[in-house]
This record gives sequence, C-alpha cells and structure tokens, in this order.
Amino acid sequence: MSFVLGTVVECDQTGCTVRLVESGETTRAVFSQLVRDKVRIRRQQLVAIDEGSSLPEIAWRWFRGVVESIDDAGVAIRRLDLPPGSCRTVTNPHGIAAAVGGEVYYGHLDDWEVVAAVHDDAPEDSESVCRRYFDRVREITGT
Repeated sequence: MSFVLGTVVECDQTGCTVRLVESGETTRAVFSQLVRDKVRIRRQQLVAIDEGSSLPEIAWRWFRGVVESIDDAGVAIRRLDLPPGSCRTVTNPHGIAAAVGGEVYYGHLDDWEVVAAVHDDAPEDSESVCRRYFDRVREITGT
C-alpha cells in the first residue's frame, strides 16, 4: 500500500514504463486489476503506482491537458491527444495555478477537478497531490 507518483513514458499490452516523479528514475509498472482491460493509459499521464505489490502496479491515472479557458463555470481543459475545442470543464477546488495555454493534470475520484499544474513533465507540487489523493485512491482500489 505504498503509492508513488509517476508520469507515463510508453505503454504496451501489460503495463507502462513510468518516470518516477520524486527520483526521475524510470521503472516498469504493470496494470492493476482495476485498470487492466478497463482504463486506457496514455503517454504523459500522471499515475499512482502501488509499490506494495510484488510488481509495481498502476493503480490510478490522471489526464494531462491544455487549459483552453477559465470562467465562472470552471476550467475548460483539452486532453493532449484531442483536437482544439474538445474540452471538459472541471472545477479547481484547490486553487491550482492554471493559465490559458498552460498544461495541467486533471481527473476525478469523486468529481472532475484540476489536480496540479504541469512543470518539467511532472506535477508542480507533487507532495500536495499525494496528500490530497492517495488516501482516496487506496479507498477506491481497496489497497
């Protein structure tokens, strides 16, 4: 039940090569039961890796996208692999510094929200991401 954050470098049928946020090292992580055959993991996504398993497993993922607009309704974000205008509007309950044209990680556990600003291919404040989300990921995944 030991989670770490990583960013996806590349994937195949069984798992991904992931760059660990804290150390910058790369590792191989297989898909967990929750992810396998159900969730598509893409390059550049932010993932929670369960290092407590016999093999590191991807337990959860957040999307990476470009902020296209910000207004009273929320933050409109376009996933990196989608064309301009293909946005999802999400909340920003933690006041993450999001700017139009900037990149953020976003996703959902209970609600869709901005998770972190992207800085050097990693979350700008990875410690806050861990504090805010790892307990809920453990609860959802049963790990």
